[in-house]
Amino acid sequence: MLPTSVLRSVTEMGDLATHRNVSVDQIAPNPRRRHARNAKFYFSQYCGATSIHGMQYLGERGRYAIEKIVWFLIILTVATCSTILVLKTYRKWVTSPVIVSFATSENSISEIPFPAVTICPVVKSNVETFNFTDAYLKKILGTELPPFDEEAWRSLSLICSIDLPASETDDDLFVNDTAVAMLLNVFPELDSENISELKWRGKILDPNEYFSYTFTSEGICYSFNMLDAGDIIKNPEEYTIPTDRKSHNVREWSLDKGYSTSDIDDSYPMRTFVSGALGGFVFDAMTTKRKDLDYLCQESLQGYKVVLHHPAEWPNLDRHFRVPLNSAVDVGIKPRVTGVSPTLRDYDPKRRKCYFTEERQLTYFRKYTQTNCLQECLSNYTLRTCGCLGFYMPKDRDTPICGPGNLPCLYQSKIDYPKHDKEACFCLPSCTSLEYDIELSIIDWDWHRAINAMRAVSHKNYTMEFEKLYLARLSIFFKDMQFLASERNELYGFVDFLSSIGGLLGLFIGISITSFIEVIYFCTLRLWCNLKKYGPGYWSGEPDLVDEDEQNGAKVL
Repeated sequence: MLPTSVLRSVTEMGDLATHRNVSVDQIAPNPRRRHARNAKFYFSQYCGATSIHGMQYLGERGRYAIEKIVWFLIILTVATCSTILVLKTYRKWVTSPVIVSFATSENSISEIPFPAVTICPVVKSNVETFNFTDAYLKKILGTELPPFDEEAWRSLSLICSIDLPASETDDDLFVNDTAVAMLLNVFPELDSENISELKWRGKILDPNEYFSYTFTSEGICYSFNMLDAGDIIKNPEEYTIPTDRKSHNVREWSLDKGYSTSDIDDSYPMRTFVSGALGGFVFDAMTTKRKDLDYLCQESLQGYKVVLHHPAEWPNLDRHFRVPLNSAVDVGIKPRVTGVSPTLRDYDPKRRKCYFTEERQLTYFRKYTQTNCLQECLSNYTLRTCGCLGFYMPKDRDTPICGPGNLPCLYQSKIDYPKHDKEACFCLPSCTSLEYDIELSIIDWDWHRAINAMRAVSHKNYTMEFEKLYLARLSIFFKDMQFLASERNELYGFVDFLSSIGGLLGLFIGISITSFIEVIYFCTLRLWCNLKKYGPGYWSGEPDLVDEDEQNGAKVL
């Protein structure tokens, strides 16, 4: 049996319904119906109060449905267009936050180092010490070579471009340090006839003091104005050759900060203050003996391969130019410097698309540059593919060195590594980068007539057999006193992105920060206050709903 109180309530509702001719649902509305009515009135209040354009027509009471449908379609269309444009702006902010633009003022060439100059003679051996062609013919005929020649043969086979017989390379997959050191024993002297002249800013220097010997893919080369190997590579003894060159320490210079203002002239890497040949580098009378030319070991284009590079980078001979024999080559330099705005330091490198020097550590190199990173990436890929590395590649002390039998794999790795290890390497440019664009001028040099003229004027008897020599002259200099640098700047900062988003939303639909606050307000604080003030039956706080229930005599139990 039902409790007495419940029966009394039901009886009262029935009597009230009979007296007023209304249904029980009007006296005690269904909870779902009551919440639906509250939601309808609450939405109408929000539409009338919000700053979003067009919403007031959706919530306006007493209008035909066709009007609300039309305005709903209008709001949906403009909101869709606005969303598409906002997404495009966001994608641009994420993928292209940086723009490279020219600086507003020019810089002096004294603010940057003179490029490092690495020179690689095409001639790889002194014929009096070792004749590669003669050894090759003996190999073809099956004649046994003396121990010294055999070791020299294996060493030069690492850098000579000739295709060796398969029988000579199949079992010769690795070499030891002795074979690499043999390259120095047969290498021709830098100035075999003592007639070469090195000038730096008009001052004559000793080539043996200012050139350092390094291992490259072309064998032994000598470099001017390059940092000491210990400042570039973590295991420098693997790549350099001891000489009498004086040690030059880095004196308050870095890739990011440049030179210290206290360094005027005594700084390294060296810099110049004057454009033109007078303020540059001149290597005059580079000598090559006619008898040392070996067209079997190297290609027919005899002379020198030269590469200009940043002093903190290891030379990459894939980007060389040539100095032919009996020629004079003038090289005009235009520096290309790219700086970075401090506002980009907090950006992720993937968005910034560059690395700061200290931001990424390399395994073999002390300083990060894109060139050093790519060379390290090539080494890692080659080691995985071939099981060894070229004698000139950055490596650990215990890494096997590829012999002549592994040269095809070594060459193929250079071609394949960019497409296989692109994501693994991720060698972005340096945020502060320095490169050198060059303009070449090459002319034939009839130096024999100059020698004959000197003989006639000085009345000296030159005992040197100049007809058995080839000479070449290389001059490198800055073309202008100033250069215009570039700078990486913020294209779209957060404020710019926010302004663009606000402009698009305001243009199409009138949404602002206040509009979002209104939504939060209607969903939280206002709703709570209505519940406290009007109770759960009238949480919309709509007076018309209360009046309607009072007129119908309904009450919420």
